[in-house]
Amino acid sequence: MAGTVANLIVKNATLKVAAYGVAEGSAVDVGSLEGGVELALAREYKDITADAWLGTVLVAKVGEKMSVKCKMAEATLSNLALAFDYPTAAVSGSTLAFGGNDTVIYRTLYINGDGPAGGTRKVTLHKCVQKGDAKHSYKKGEVSIVEVEFEILEDTSKTANQRYGTIVDTGADTTPPTVALSTPVDGGTVTKDTKGTVVWTITETNAIDEGTIIYGNTFSIINTTVPASASLVAGTIVYDSTAKTVIFTPTSNWTASDTFQAIVTTGLSDMAGNNLAETKIEQFSVTI
Repeated sequence: MAGTVANLIVKNATLKVAAYGVAEGSAVDVGSLEGGVELALAREYKDITADAWLGTVLVAKVGEKMSVKCKMAEATLSNLALAFDYPTAAVSGSTLAFGGNDTVIYRTLYINGDGPAGGTRKVTLHKCVQKGDAKHSYKKGEVSIVEVEFEILEDTSKTANQRYGTIVDTGADTTPPTVALSTPVDGGTVTKDTKGTVVWTITETNAIDEGTIIYGNTFSIINTTVPASASLVAGTIVYDSTAKTVIFTPTSNWTASDTFQAIVTTGLSDMAGNNLAETKIEQFSVTI
């Protein structure tokens, strides 16, 4: 008695392939996958009967086989080598040589894509071999894809119930970014007669939507020396996406004894659409 369960486990997926046991950081990114990833688990059971009973009284699981199917959307020579179960050395320059290679290559697969609840899903398959029929064709006016199927083998170096791999879901990002002056700090000073920069530092795990970083809109420095005639200070900002800092450089030198407000509005957003929870207003002044 046998049964098979198959399901599309990852949408909008990308695939990374490594030699067996090699970490994801050293894997080769083969690009996006057309139509997601399908994982199938085939199980085989044996019916157990007893003389005193007419029907089956127990079943025993006697076999299990897992496979993963995907369609690589980039028909590069290295991807074709993967589909044909050939090593990367089969590609030399602009040539892929194939035919008559009896080497079996074991690989570890890393699949990343959308999770079912708006977050992300990471699938790690420990020990795989490309055993399915590789399909590739060119069709005029259509995307050229490479279909590939891997059998997932039991990795006996892992503990029971972990020998095929893991599927890890990460929830959707719902945490808004925070921001604060770092140069100078709130209540600090800049040096008179210079164009010393003002720096905000954003705290956020994921990427910031750089389209929401606009001077005079989401980020502003207001001269409040004379409150009745408060005005926007002329200057420019630059965003450092690595450090997540917004750096303001004034057009003119700072004037001694002037006071300022540094304002960041709730228009600031991360790439998940989370906006700054409330407008941030901080103060600084110029040295005498």
